Amino acid sequence: MFQLTVSVDERKAEWLYSIEDIIKNKLNSCHAVAALKIHGKRVFCSFGCETENKTKLVAAVRDCIIEMFAVVAKFDFIKQNLSLAIPPARYDILLHTLVAFDRENEHKLLRKLVRVEDGIALDGFFNFRMGELKERWLEICRLTKSNGSYLRDDDMYNELLRFLISAVNPKVTKLVLRENSGAYSLSGALKNGSLDITAVDASELMYYLIDLAPLELVIDGGITNSELSRRLIGIFDAKSCDSCKNKTKKQ
Repeated sequence: MFQLTVSVDERKAEWLYSIEDIIKNKLNSCHAVAALKIHGKRVFCSFGCETENKTKLVAAVRDCIIEMFAVVAKFDFIKQNLSLAIPPARYDILLHTLVAFDRENEHKLLRKLVRVEDGIALDGFFNFRMGELKERWLEICRLTKSNGSYLRDDDMYNELLRFLISAVNPKVTKLVLRENSGAYSLSGALKNGSLDITAVDASELMYYLIDLAPLELVIDGGITNSELSRRLIGIFDAKSCDSCKNKTKKQ
């Protein structure tokens, strides 16, 4: 029997909770189990499997830790170091975009840094081993703050997000967006299978689009929210099905 334990300060417990579903899926693939325990001011997560599955388990835990640092820890860090006088909804979308920005290069760096050992303290690793990444994130915050006054303008705001998302490696080439009773569905083809998800509101839709960073966004039907429609066009160069058909005819 092989066992591996990671821990984090209780104030950062959300780091572990946020990737719980990802961990469960990966554990199933290597026939492993996990258990959470709170002791004192720390949260411990122990993983166990048969010895023959040790390599798979270590790789799965490592992947989850890398994803946690690249998304959840980065989000917390930027939010803590970036204050802007813009509407909350606009600020949240900007945060998600800054987290997605340059994610491929950050994953490469994290893959070099992260080595999973029994007893690893995630907050300690973050505090003492991730100086280069945190300096990059601070620079992002400084640059964004220095241009904060422009972010009150819709066109400038959309242009900034468009630039940031252009540096995100797309997870899907083409997405089709449909609005239905105030919700939004997204469908597209992935390398292995298809994607079919629903966003309950405009903010969640933007979060999905930022993460997926499609090369092409097609709107099937119309978008009743005019501000959202302008944002989709300004950031993702969204096209309606009618305009796509007209373009095809011209060609």
